[in-house]
Amino acid sequence: MTTRFSLSELATMLQVPVEYVRAAVDALSQEGELTAESFLYGERNWRIAPSDTKRIQAWIEGEVQAGRLVEERPVRKVRRKVVEPKTTDLH
Repeated sequence: MTTRFSLSELATMLQVPVEYVRAAVDALSQEGELTAESFLYGERNWRIAPSDTKRIQAWIEGEVQAGRLVEERPVRKVRRKVVEPKTTDLH
């Protein structure tokens, strides 16, 4: 049995937003460039075969280089937690 990846798993592996992976899969599917091992599961969920990951990665890189997709880095959020010291009434 072949291991298949979801869109979010593939996005994590490629370190790109899920929207980029979805756009790549939709475009490659319409062009008939995906193998038969990758398929639409439900209405919007895809199961991607490992053999298609390089093709999807190349499509995303090409679109970023062409300027059609803007590569966004995740914004780092810093949170500070202030803990008040406990006071005791032992004087």
